[in-house]
Amino acid sequence: MKPGRHLYIVYEIKDNSTWNRLSRRLAYYGLRKVQQSVFNRIVILKDKEALIEEINGMDLGEEEKIHVIDLCERCRSEVIIIGKMPEARGHIVI
Repeated sequence: MKPGRHLYIVYEIKDNSTWNRLSRRLAYYGLRKVQQSVFNRIVILKDKEALIEEINGMDLGEEEKIHVIDLCERCRSEVIIIGKMPEARGHIVI
């Protein structure tokens, strides 16, 4: 398997077409939706770079923002999810 990074993408986007476009692009790169505007998954480095380039090219409004959070293995093992979440492998579920 190619080396990858565990990414969380968190965003606040008001424009529906931009929101939908970003959501589709994240799914294209294999990220899965874990909340309304939160996606996560392990992404190979080449795809991470391409995704960030696409995100940088998006026309965002004044108050819109996208966070790309790249977790190392140690940090990923310390993520705590409270509540039910299918496929929560690698996380501590309380």
